[in-house]
Amino acid sequence: MGENIKEFYLELNPFRLVLDTERGFSATIVLFAYMLIFAILVYKVTMIFLERIRPAKDVAHEYNRRKVLRTGYLGLFIIIYLPIIFSSLQLLPTVLGLAGAGIVISLKEVWLNMVGWFMIMGGNGFKVGDRIEIDNIKGDVVNIGFLKFSLLEISGDPKAEQSTNRLIHFPNFNIVLHRFFLVSDAMDFVWDEFKISLTVDSDWEKAEKICNHILHEELVLAPELVDEKIRELSKNYLVRLGKSTPIVYTSLEPEGYILLSLRYLTPIRSKRLNRILISKEILRQFKNETEIYFLQPKR
Repeated sequence: MGENIKEFYLELNPFRLVLDTERGFSATIVLFAYMLIFAILVYKVTMIFLERIRPAKDVAHEYNRRKVLRTGYLGLFIIIYLPIIFSSLQLLPTVLGLAGAGIVISLKEVWLNMVGWFMIMGGNGFKVGDRIEIDNIKGDVVNIGFLKFSLLEISGDPKAEQSTNRLIHFPNFNIVLHRFFLVSDAMDFVWDEFKISLTVDSDWEKAEKICNHILHEELVLAPELVDEKIRELSKNYLVRLGKSTPIVYTSLEPEGYILLSLRYLTPIRSKRLNRILISKEILRQFKNETEIYFLQPKR
């Protein structure tokens, strides 16, 4: 019994497997498992040691550091492991045959994912932190891998656009097969409209004047910031934004009421906050006006 255990141990000893150039296919699989476990342990120990001696400054710094280290370790271990795995030349035809069969089965998805990754990393792609909408799903990009990217989902309600705290993973080939809408740091503001309904006997001129004052004096977004971002974006795209200052449109609706449409540029992540600020300011200033009446909703 003892001899059998000793023989079994010698056959599965990782040092013996590394030195054995005549090992069979099963022994190579066992050796690969040993090496994979060793690589994971080295990576984990390195990350723990690094976090103790040099903690990350913030979440973004920690993410970027882990991404770089993970990619570096993967490349390093591939370079070290391939000569060891292929040191037994008799296994080469078998390994190549299995690899060829796998490539044939998954050729389409793999190549499309690779093309998608190059598109993402290109000048017309996106990066971590950008907000995109793809296949009717909107979210902030939190991770980009060679085969997939991940979004932190944003609510589909255009009035809110708040995070749902759900992660959604997309294979990179979605960038090739679907169109996507992008809000990046270079152009992180969008047009928003805030509508107010007044009765026909309201002093609409005074209401329009008050709303214009609120948009020009109370709104956070400065026109010079918009112009600066447009100049930066124009380095790669021919952008003509036209009028970038806030404006109030007044119209008489067929249903018999006056509609004020407040149109303004707002940072995408401050859209809801600006709506709240505008609403509160309008309520404050309209409260003291005796000739401005909100249209009461029908019941």
